[in-house]
Parts: sequence; structure tokens; C-alpha cells
Amino acid sequence: MHQQHVRNIFVAIMLLVAGGSMTADPVLAQGGAAPPAEKVRVRFTWKLYGVYAPLYVALDKGYFAQEGLSVELAEGSGSENVVKLIATGTDKIGFGTGIVAAEAISAGLPVKVIANYMASNPLGLISFPEVPLKMPKDLEGKTVGLATGETFANMIEPFARINGVDVSKVKRIQFDGATRNAQFVARKIDVISVYLNNDLPLLASKLNVKFNVLNAADFGLKLMGTSYFVNNGYAKDHPETLRKLLRATARGYADAIRNPTEATAMLNARMTVKMDPAVLETQVRETLAATTVPDRKPLGWQDDALWKFNLALLVAGGDIREVKELKAYYTNEYLQ
Repeated sequence: MHQQHVRNIFVAIMLLVAGGSMTADPVLAQGGAAPPAEKVRVRFTWKLYGVYAPLYVALDKGYFAQEGLSVELAEGSGSENVVKLIATGTDKIGFGTGIVAAEAISAGLPVKVIANYMASNPLGLISFPEVPLKMPKDLEGKTVGLATGETFANMIEPFARINGVDVSKVKRIQFDGATRNAQFVARKIDVISVYLNNDLPLLASKLNVKFNVLNAADFGLKLMGTSYFVNNGYAKDHPETLRKLLRATARGYADAIRNPTEATAMLNARMTVKMDPAVLETQVRETLAATTVPDRKPLGWQDDALWKFNLALLVAGGDIREVKELKAYYTNEYLQ
């Protein structure tokens, strides 16, 4: 399975770079001075963890530099905050959960998703071993802890409808994130939502527990995950910059999938708040396993079906009221 995933990534990258040059700069070939690298900042939506490893591979292996880009990878303070920074032009390029960008676009913010690397975010529900959790119906009669602003808090009702869960039988309590987790650890709530590629490895390692895990995507909640989203004005004025960025990123993904241990080491070297390297590698491997490789399309490719499904979920969850034309939300222009 891993070898097939690598081959699929390789094909997707070859499709992406076919239209772009990966040869030496012609000015250098003639003995001239190198043009100055174009400075680009990519704003993550959160602090460093495994999902960002492919970008550090692209940075450390010089793939951005080979495209003539001097890329700064910067931490963020939450998806909603970062999308607003991109919309105002304070930052120009964001990297994080695509579903949040979809909400912002529906609200009229001038951003667009230009590549998606996870068509289905690895979002899940967990409980301690003594609390049964195999099917969505198992939520009935239980207390579910929700963190303010989290994705699942907004999606629990459509998730319940999809799976025939009587939501009136689910006790929902909302906390800030830290309090919610503390209440769960103290066994005062039964179930919490987590990102299976990020939160679950941390909790499982810290508590040395094998949790019951329900993958929400297996039960219809396939929400768009890791994506690049950009300021509309910047995209219009810098199309080649974005093409270069996406080509280099695709190469970073390919190398990370071929060698997750190496990718983990590159990310670990940048971590200001260190974690157990084994846990970090688990985050990286789970992220790469969840990466979507489109069939005979470049890595990052999006389609109407992906967007229609996600927008319908947002409407069902009450997160958006108006659905705009699909071209307002996404483009594959910079992958061609």
C-alpha cells in the first residue's frame, strides 16, 4: 500500500511539474548573476505539528529555492484568525483546513483555495476503553465534550442526521480546548473529538491508553482538510509565484512519503516546543496516509464534487446560509 501511494504521488507530481521548468536559471547558465529570490511567507493555521512536515522537506531540500522563492514558514493562531489575515492582505498565503476557508468565502471574504491535499480531514471521536464507541449510535446516552470553535462542534447535528442518531439523547457540553481535554482525562465526559493525525498520537502517548476510536469520515463526515488558500488580489497579481510554490510543495510531499523518518527529523529540527520524536513521526505518518492522491491529476487537484459535498455539509450544520458559484471557492489554475 505504501509503495503504491508513493507511485501515485510521483505520477501526480510529474503531471504538476510538466508545465514548469526545473532546469537551471538561463541567466546563471550564461554566467550572469542570479536574480534575487522572491520572498514568500506561508502562514500556517496553527503551531508546528506533523501536518507541516512536507513543507519543511521542500524548504530544507531547496525545492522552493530552485523555483526562485525564498519561503518563510510561519506559525499561526487558529484557522479563523489566519483566514482573516489572508483576506485583509496582512498575509497573502495560508496553509491549513480548507473547510474554514470555505466558510470565509461564503461570508464574502476575498480568499480562494488553490490546492487541497486532504479531501477528507482525519477527524474522529474517542473514548476510554471502558466507554463503548464503535458506531455513531453509541453517542446516545453519553456526554460529549466540545471545544469552542472546533469543527465537530459545528458538525455534530448533520453527523447525527446522517447516521440516525437521536441528538436529543446526546448530552453536549462546551468548553475551551484545554478544559475540555482535562475533563476528558478526569473521566468527567465520555467522548471528545480529535484530529486522528495530531491529537490522538499525543493523547495516546501521554496517557498510555489505547482509546476507542470512531473515524468520522467512515460515517459520512468527510470534511476538506489541509489546503493552500490565498488572497484573491495577490493570486491575480502573482500567478507564477503560486505555480512555483505548488510545484515545490508537491516535491516535498513526495519525499516525505518516501521517507517519513527523514521528514520528521527536518520538522523536529524546527520545533520550538519539542515532543517525543516517536509521537511526532506518528503524526507525520498519519498525515501522509491521509494525503489525497488524485487520479491522473496533479497533487492538490480539486473538483466540483468535493466542493458541493463540503458546502452541503456546511449548510446542514448552519455554518453558511448562501452557497456561491463554485468558481468563487476554488481554482486549479495554479496547478496547470
